[in-house]
Amino acid sequence: MKKYHKILTITVCAVIGVLSACKKSFLDKQPISQSTIGNYYKTASDAEGGLVGAYQQAFLNDQYWVWDYTTNGDARADNCYAGGNNPDNSSIDNFTVTPYNGNVTRDWQGLYQDIYAANTVLDYVPKIPASEFAANRQQQILGEAKFIRAISYFQLVTTYGDVPLILSTITFPAEPTRTPAATVYAQIENDLTTAESVLPVSFPNVGHATKGAVQALLAKVYAQEGKYQECSTYCAKVISSGQYSLVPNFATLFDGTKNTSESIFEIQHSSASGFTTYNVSLYLPALFGTYSFEKFNIPTNDLINLYKSQNDNIRLNASVYFGTVASDGTVAGDPIPPPYTNQSTTVPFLYKWKDNISQFGGGTDNTILLRLADIILLQAEALNQLGQTTQAIPLVNQIRARVSLPPITATTQTSVALAILTERRMELAFEGFRWDDLLRYGSQYTISVMNSQVDPYGKALNYNVNQNKFIFPVPFSEIQLDGNLTQNTGY
Repeated sequence: MKKYHKILTITVCAVIGVLSACKKSFLDKQPISQSTIGNYYKTASDAEGGLVGAYQQAFLNDQYWVWDYTTNGDARADNCYAGGNNPDNSSIDNFTVTPYNGNVTRDWQGLYQDIYAANTVLDYVPKIPASEFAANRQQQILGEAKFIRAISYFQLVTTYGDVPLILSTITFPAEPTRTPAATVYAQIENDLTTAESVLPVSFPNVGHATKGAVQALLAKVYAQEGKYQECSTYCAKVISSGQYSLVPNFATLFDGTKNTSESIFEIQHSSASGFTTYNVSLYLPALFGTYSFEKFNIPTNDLINLYKSQNDNIRLNASVYFGTVASDGTVAGDPIPPPYTNQSTTVPFLYKWKDNISQFGGGTDNTILLRLADIILLQAEALNQLGQTTQAIPLVNQIRARVSLPPITATTQTSVALAILTERRMELAFEGFRWDDLLRYGSQYTISVMNSQVDPYGKALNYNVNQNKFIFPVPFSEIQLDGNLTQNTGY
């Protein structure tokens, strides 16, 4: 992968400006260019600046966390249609993706850029004398960088399968081979358990990865590996930590309130810092902004019908906006996105990001990557998988009670497993988790669900999903640059 050094010779630092309404953000450092990186890291302040750069690269610069994770997790699954007019998104939605797909290439390259930024911190911060740092701050910085590297590799391994494992910016093969997924997972676990041992339960300022964020991510990693005992252990750590609690009103999570008691880790956006998000402009009609085009990641008729069949109006109304079709056949001046093109009454739009400051990319809502409800439902899943179904059921009902739904009626391990999957779908729609949830439930179930999908008018979508389509192809451009890279089966 000769391109690794070309792509990843990036500017790794700038002011991150993660502000919230009631808490001060962390760090305020000057840019560091790659050309001076070797002699930049001399003081604790330099180390903090490098860490800021790694956070910015991973969560603010990389389009993966801007919106691709929603396309990959929800449009590839049964929560969203691709919408829009971008063939790269559409091919992900309908399982015709190829190694030339722009999103597939962008995500691979972006996640490796994120890893490079984290590796830079991990390479150079240890070279600074420990005496430069207060208490164990040097180890905390390394722990935060390992969190960034771990979450990036977790996205890579779940998206592409075997991927090159690169742990340094100083020494790495010119043309690395693909590392078995099990080895990548082992490194993710190692990074996170190391980070867990050094990170505090909280920081004075928002925006840092904490012990709870590491534990929550570990729980999700273990679940995806099928290690449910370890998953349960880490879910319990988060739940019993006393650091997090469910907000009483589900809508509070998505009404612009930031860093709630339920939040474990979220990406900080603010107009004051200049770090805003595209999501509102991309997902909601022009009523919420000034840009008119066919919006992306449109909620499926199937998902909306699920909410309605469960009488789950609270989560439906907090998650989906129904735009009225005007007499000119538009919604607030926007063309109606496919496949709702023939709609004449209302069209659903993704609604978990609502704030817009009337400019493209101007949304200031934070993006929640880890929250307590996810971990509570994951604990229910783990306990049920471990045969502790009786203990799992109250956890599901706790999440349902918040949105005024009755307890589930399922009692057997099999029926409770499906109830948990359904509850996760309604609770976490559009947060990028549905595809991984389906795969954990089972490959044959995933194939059956996706191959039975229809458009809003009942026409079969004919996805023709098979197990080879569970992961993306390796980008063709990367294989061209690295003779040691091989392609995934079926591509």
